[in-house]
Amino acid sequence: MAPMPVWSMLLLLMVLLGPWPASTQRETRHQKFQRQHVNYPKTSPELEPRRYCNLMMQSRKMTTNACKPSNTFIHGSPEDVDAICTHGGTHSSENYYDSNVSFEVTSCRISGGSQRPPCSYRGRLSSQHVRVACVNGVPVHFKAAL
Repeated sequence: MAPMPVWSMLLLLMVLLGPWPASTQRETRHQKFQRQHVNYPKTSPELEPRRYCNLMMQSRKMTTNACKPSNTFIHGSPEDVDAICTHGGTHSSENYYDSNVSFEVTSCRISGGSQRPPCSYRGRLSSQHVRVACVNGVPVHFKAAL
C-alpha cells in the first residue's frame, strides 16, 4: 500500500473529527440572558428610548424571524446583574430573586400590530429594582422590573 499524501491525511482527519467545537456550541441560558437583557455601558446613551430600542432589538438578534413583543435592558455591569442571584439580591419565590439596588433600565415594547419584521419599538427609560430567575447562581430569565 502506497503512503497517503499529506493533504489526504488532513482531509481524513477533518472528516473524522467533525466540526470544530466552537462552531457547534450553543448559547447557554445565562449567555442568552446577558445578550437579551444586559447592556453596560449603555450603547449610544444619547439616543432617545425609541431609537435605542429599535437599534438594540435588532443588533441583539430579537427581530430576525419575528419581532419579540417586549424586552427590558438592564444598564448595570454583568457582574452586578449576576450578583442578584447571590449577595446582590433577595429570594422572592421559587428560583426568583429581586435586586437589592435599583438599576437604570430601558423597557422596549413593540408598536403597531404586526410581529413580523421590520419591527418598530417604543421605549421607556427608568430606574427600578429587577426580578430575575436564577439557576446555578446566575440569572437565566428576566421576570420583571419592580
